[in-house]
Amino acid sequence: MADAELQEIIEGRFPRLMAAGLDYNDAQSVLAKVSSMDEWMPVWEELAEGHEALGDAALAEGHALTAGEAFVRAALYFHIGQSVSFSDPEEKARFQTRQRAAYAKAAPHLAIPAQVIDIRFDGDSFPANLRVPDTDRPPPCVMITCGGDSTKEEFHTLENEFLKRGVATCAYDGPGQSLTQRKWRIRPDWEVPAGAVIDALQARPEIDGDRIGIWGRSFGGYAAPRAAVDPRIKACISIGGFYSMSNFWNRMPFAVQDTLRFAFGDETVEEAAETAKLYTLEGSLGKITCPLLVVHSGLDTICPVEESQLMIDEAGADAELVVYPEGNHVCDNIPFKSRPLMADWMAEKLRA
Repeated sequence: MADAELQEIIEGRFPRLMAAGLDYNDAQSVLAKVSSMDEWMPVWEELAEGHEALGDAALAEGHALTAGEAFVRAALYFHIGQSVSFSDPEEKARFQTRQRAAYAKAAPHLAIPAQVIDIRFDGDSFPANLRVPDTDRPPPCVMITCGGDSTKEEFHTLENEFLKRGVATCAYDGPGQSLTQRKWRIRPDWEVPAGAVIDALQARPEIDGDRIGIWGRSFGGYAAPRAAVDPRIKACISIGGFYSMSNFWNRMPFAVQDTLRFAFGDETVEEAAETAKLYTLEGSLGKITCPLLVVHSGLDTICPVEESQLMIDEAGADAELVVYPEGNHVCDNIPFKSRPLMADWMAEKLRA
């Protein structure tokens, strides 16, 4: 029997993890082995190491594609292990380092390879994974913006939806995300780091720098519209995002509040409640000149669906709202509905 904290994690996370590429049999193995949060990280590390070993063996036998897919699973599992763990920052960083290394091993062997690139920012840099489909001319590119506890290695299956439609993907760990938390804290003015990503993409000849879009989930569903005030962004998707974090802070599950507390760099959830007041789209949405798609869920227990209407009301005529009444947070329980819709919309807007 799982303890209460673990049960909340399982109920809230597993649809998301399955959508990200968690193997069903590995999921069942975790459910059978883990009964408390103390056991969470070791079990995921063991699974990740198993898939990394499969990748190493496949690579030694000359089966590069098989190896790449195994390394991607390993990176995802290292990510899962650290994503809800905050009590030991050094152990969290160790897992994040391993997930990044596993993905780097996968990158050249994927069906559509990835390049791990550096985004220059604030006298330093943060990393991004760039994947470019084989097209007749430089393709458009969509920036993949993480949530408060996401990392760029979580988005392999999502990236494939855009890539199949001829759109390159650039998933990045911005300030305060993944290992960048050792340098910076997450910030409300996301248009600043997003601008650095656009600068980097426009300097790459394999990308059409005049056709850049942005997609974001959860916190990223707030960050993407903040970034879309930059006129260089030609289309924006927000899924499971929010208009103002302070509107619903007291309604969020404690685990989510604690995740954000860690990202903010605050010591207590009470301090984080004050920091949350800085995260608002008020005054920004009216400055967006590109098409905006807001996707939300009727059963979202983290970012309430009411936030989506506040976004649309301020954004104006070139904004669209799609609400799935049966969807959970970020529609992770219905990716077969939400992801094709978003990928089709982005591809159409960036080809216009």
